Amino acid sequence: MASTRLVFFSLSTCTLLIALSGCSSSYTMSNASSGPAPAVANIGMEANGVAPNRWLYLQFNEAMDPATINSQTVFVTDSSGTHVPGNVSYDANFDVAGFQPDPPLNENATYTLNVSTGAASAQGTPMQAAYTHSFTTRSSTDKSPIYVASVSPAPNATCVSTGSPITITFSEGAEISTLNSTDIVISGPGSVPIPAQLNYNVATAIVTLTPNSPLPSGAITVTVRNVADAAGVAMTSTYAWSFSTACTGGGGGTGSATIQYQAPLLNTGGAYSVKGQVTIDTLGNTTIQLTGAGAGTAYFAQFCPAVSPLAVSTTVPCVALTTITTDSSGNAETTFKYPEGGEWAGDFYLGTGNSNTTQYATYLAPGINNETYMAQLLPAKTVNGGVDTSATSQDPLASGTVSYSNGSIQFTVTGALPNTSYATSESETTFIDGSGTYELSTFSTDGSGDGTSTTTLDGIGGDIFQAQEQTSPPTSNIPAGFIGGFSIPLH
Repeated sequence: MASTRLVFFSLSTCTLLIALSGCSSSYTMSNASSGPAPAVANIGMEANGVAPNRWLYLQFNEAMDPATINSQTVFVTDSSGTHVPGNVSYDANFDVAGFQPDPPLNENATYTLNVSTGAASAQGTPMQAAYTHSFTTRSSTDKSPIYVASVSPAPNATCVSTGSPITITFSEGAEISTLNSTDIVISGPGSVPIPAQLNYNVATAIVTLTPNSPLPSGAITVTVRNVADAAGVAMTSTYAWSFSTACTGGGGGTGSATIQYQAPLLNTGGAYSVKGQVTIDTLGNTTIQLTGAGAGTAYFAQFCPAVSPLAVSTTVPCVALTTITTDSSGNAETTFKYPEGGEWAGDFYLGTGNSNTTQYATYLAPGINNETYMAQLLPAKTVNGGVDTSATSQDPLASGTVSYSNGSIQFTVTGALPNTSYATSESETTFIDGSGTYELSTFSTDGSGDGTSTTTLDGIGGDIFQAQEQTSPPTSNIPAGFIGGFSIPLH
């Protein structure tokens, strides 16, 4: 993608030009024009009222001559027709003109955004008629951070066409200068960057990525970082998701593999923010990614199995996995084979020095919706931890998943007990622990043992998700059920 070109003008600059050369409210091209007249195609305004401190964006239907986009052709007037001071920019990548009020606009006031016929296309053709758009500011400035609201293809999708465009819908309009190929990146198997054309619609806040060539076969990851909204308030954490162009997935190892587990890594101290993710495929290939962590730091990685309260006297040691060292930006990625086979449920931890200095962990934090999480639903037991909750009646589960995206947790079971009620719950570090479990929802399977449940995460964090058979009356024994985890082939 070509580098962004921003051309700034101020009203004071034009005042000087008026004195020297007779600058007016229109711009006359000296060269002969050609081609159709340009027009305003989209306008970037907030649906809930325009914040006084935001950029105001206009998107043209074709490339414009940057020299004709200035404070005399793109300007804002108040209710009395007086020009409002501010800066004007033009981004040639997206054909977008922007006006940044300086100082911010008044609250609860009416204004008009104007484009005069002096604005001309790159071929020199001026607009046929002036454009105006009236708006009213709201009673507060914009202080909330932007985040990724939805994406396509969906996280963990398989069989995605190699020619499919990739879309990212933001929660609000983005600041044009923060949309670039450095901070919005597509990578293929082996973390190889995939060049793509980046387009943006200021009206819908949707970024569309069109790869320059067909996507390779396998796992594709898209990473979004450092994007700010039109008021300059940036994302609080990196957003990344993966999908596969192969119908059997693609985990980066030999043979075919499906991504079966993918959970966000969050910093464990203070305000939570996403700092990477852990991904495991069905061949046992495990990938740990860190983004914006401590710079030039070596971290140990370990997995600590969930522990049943029935086995509190049993020591279940954490499994040492690997070490990972970040670069000068705090980024790192490594892929390795999970060291032990079997069925696993629990938490990943990254830290320095020893296990008492954990700094990052797999976790879903309330209020952070730009995370993706998915896991297989396994019979409610751990193999290597020595814990068995007698889930023999559903062993094995034909298929089932628990996933999280944009604030919602979804359980899907296939082949469980037919016509049976289940309660879903979420906890952290403990396995079916009544003292620390947050109940999410209930659902019933049909005659084939299939069922689904979707719940909004709004009360507690964690990443140990369970679907337990309900009993009536309740019993102190732990009923059979399923837990979100992953299976590693015995080796």
